[in-house]
Amino acid sequence: MEERLKEEVELKLGKKIMNRGDCQLLSDLIFEQQKKLISYNTLRRFFKVDKNANQKPSSQTLNVLSKFVGHANYFSFTSGEPSKASWELQNELFYYLDKLDTTKLQNFLIACRIQKAPNLVELLTVCFRELLLSKNYKAVHDISQSKGLNLFGLSYSERVQFGRSVGLVMRKINIPKEELIALAENNVFLEMVFLIFVDYSSLNVSHSNYIRLMEYVSAGAVKLKRKDQLFFECLSYLRKLLIGEPLPNLTIRPSNNLHPILYSRVCSVLIIQNSFSKSSNASILEGIAKKMQSRASNKMDYIFELITTALLLRDFELMSFVVNSEAYSEGKLYQEAHLQQLIVVKTMLHIKRGAPIKAKKNLLHINKKGWGRSYFDIYDLFLQVINYEMASDSAIKKKIMHDYLKKVKQLNYSFFNKNYLLDYFK
Repeated sequence: MEERLKEEVELKLGKKIMNRGDCQLLSDLIFEQQKKLISYNTLRRFFKVDKNANQKPSSQTLNVLSKFVGHANYFSFTSGEPSKASWELQNELFYYLDKLDTTKLQNFLIACRIQKAPNLVELLTVCFRELLLSKNYKAVHDISQSKGLNLFGLSYSERVQFGRSVGLVMRKINIPKEELIALAENNVFLEMVFLIFVDYSSLNVSHSNYIRLMEYVSAGAVKLKRKDQLFFECLSYLRKLLIGEPLPNLTIRPSNNLHPILYSRVCSVLIIQNSFSKSSNASILEGIAKKMQSRASNKMDYIFELITTALLLRDFELMSFVVNSEAYSEGKLYQEAHLQQLIVVKTMLHIKRGAPIKAKKNLLHINKKGWGRSYFDIYDLFLQVINYEMASDSAIKKKIMHDYLKKVKQLNYSFFNKNYLLDYFK
């Protein structure tokens, strides 16, 4: 059963656990999910990365790893009971969805919350996706704002998982104007979906829900708090950069009361603006460094948007700042996406500094699943830039160039072109 547990953990992680870096990644993710510390040395022994280890794993280690893959503990993992319970809850969820009884559906989800169902986020995600696809917007509002369900009480990781999964379905539906505005003015749905899932692959699709919502916000048709208006202003600025529209002169400033990721987003927009005006980023980066010296548990979020900005702008000084900021993390990264995107930045820096061996080692740790669907297509372009630069065979380079241009055509952002690939490290 221990071997099967190893397989389940690696399946969820999206890669084989083969070295210390993989063990540290798993340790970070477990801490993020459970707020329990399991050292990379313990994981090295369990996954036989340390070939000389013969110590049996403790019951605590087995319980923590079992919980990581969705079970209550190791006993539940070995008995298979959680799977059966999960199926029964899913069947019950679909029953209430089919009956179109919002009150019973809401009470069912509250009961799952109170009983700490291990697949609660999955149940919530399926529920909201089905309600949106069936255009039952009233039920979306009623359930999302339920005090008994208290979606704001979910952990940060659970909220991110929920937002990304529900956000994906927004690509497939066309929400009427009045309903779209109502969803944006629903504070829970706004925080849980719109402000979490930013679809960077579709910022050029004029009829998408996000683009239309940005237009409504800009026109003053949506009643939002200033911080939420700021989010859409920053997103609109990034969109203009990618599609080649003239960039406005923004006078915004990152205030202290902003969530770290929004603070990072505002700073990123200002850095983009400075890159065109040839202005210094010193004061912006000093402000971020001070924020990251705090004791906040999510302080690494202050550079989350800077990672992508540095890669977009080919700004190697900013990449160095981003990498050096790891010193403030105290060994803990807040999200898997954070770590995976940092690996791309480190690889770019190794190439720029003439260290191809280090770059190749970094590539082994890249798990594309960890990028998140919001960023996936753009980071796939960055990875093709890396592979093109590291390839020595002309035929391989030609193939990478072909794949890159195909992706560029698919994204349809004028910001990316053939020269972007060829000149990235110049």
